[in-house]
Amino acid sequence: MAKRHLMIPGDWESIFGRLQELVLANSGEDDFEEIFKLIVAKLFSEIFNRNDLLFQKKDNPDETLAAINQILIAANDVWKGIIKGQISSRLTPEHLDVCVEALENHSLLETNLEVLDGAFEYLVTKASKGSKGQYFTPRHVVECCIRILNPGTNEFVVDPACGSGGFLVHVFNHVNNKKVDIKEYCQGNIWGFDFDARAIQVAKALMLIAGDGNTNLFQLNSLLLQDLSHKLFQGSDDNGIPRMTIEDVMMSRFSKFKGFDIVVTNPPFAGEIREKHLIESYEVCQNNRKIERDVLFLERCISLLKPGGRIAIVLPTNKFGSPSWQYLREWLFRKLRIVAVLGLPRNTFLPHTHQKAGILFGIKRKSIPKGLIREDILFVVSEHAGKNSKGQIIPKKNSDLSQPMWVRAKHDMDEAVDKFDEFIREQNIIWGNE
Repeated sequence: MAKRHLMIPGDWESIFGRLQELVLANSGEDDFEEIFKLIVAKLFSEIFNRNDLLFQKKDNPDETLAAINQILIAANDVWKGIIKGQISSRLTPEHLDVCVEALENHSLLETNLEVLDGAFEYLVTKASKGSKGQYFTPRHVVECCIRILNPGTNEFVVDPACGSGGFLVHVFNHVNNKKVDIKEYCQGNIWGFDFDARAIQVAKALMLIAGDGNTNLFQLNSLLLQDLSHKLFQGSDDNGIPRMTIEDVMMSRFSKFKGFDIVVTNPPFAGEIREKHLIESYEVCQNNRKIERDVLFLERCISLLKPGGRIAIVLPTNKFGSPSWQYLREWLFRKLRIVAVLGLPRNTFLPHTHQKAGILFGIKRKSIPKGLIREDILFVVSEHAGKNSKGQIIPKKNSDLSQPMWVRAKHDMDEAVDKFDEFIREQNIIWGNE
């Protein structure tokens, strides 16, 4: 028998788990959509703090339902498109009444953003992600990438496979510590794209909680390349995904857009690519070469970078050393100044997968070298994933659930950051513009 979730204050995964049980029990509705509506209503109520839009259980279930639906209508009016489909709750008055009572005394805005991010990750993972070869990146690994990339206050950052927005939330936190107008920065500098509609919904909610009221998050197929022979924004494909490219979106905002300063992502590893127009458009697929989704994402990410831009991308370990992928590494050396590779322990992505992976850090070359050139590369191997063999977080002594994973988990990512900083100083590598 499955263990019932207890609603532990501050443990949002347990809270979301309990809500999921309540929604699933006899409701017959989509648990993700109905829980997400509850979260949106709670978030809106906390942010705007109006007496007529309080998220709380009323004197009877019908009044509770009417109050929550009123909040949802107001939220959808302010945050256009954050709720997909029917705006009102599909739960019965009695069912919704129980869920509101379970959630009303917990605060979203007073919760550490990364803790809440982890709870949303739990919800989306339960809904869809594991079957698509895309696994959310542990947040101390995300933080390691952002500390190494060190985004500047004037730099454009994108995650073309953003999922629930973990990398972007950490970029937000990183830049927010640099005494900048964070809302202005977010309006133009942080961008996220993903094929999965639910992940984009969650990413928007997280960025709203972070304080960004104007998120640049879009559902589209990031692998779709720009074709100048057809018009921008020309309808949708068979799955309802807009037929537009990342470049289309950026050029609609910036007429002289030349690329991003930073690309940071953990793209989906699995999934067969069948679209002929995609296969024929990518260099790495020429000459009947092996086609894998992460390889296409690697080329796509490099194409999104401006010359001199920086990249951090999670890739399966075989791309770094397998003989069958030598041609890919040779292609990569021509495109990037590969600065470092960080090997991750096998437990990193548990409990979702044993897939072993590493992180590639590099700088897009301003010109393609004519021949082989000698360049030192830093190779670092992490020995402490911060997780055990069951995928459970190994906490440091005296840590608690309210702390970010960087502080709470027992890992060695901080040593990787120090090694990287030392390496680029020794090699006189220009890394960023601030």
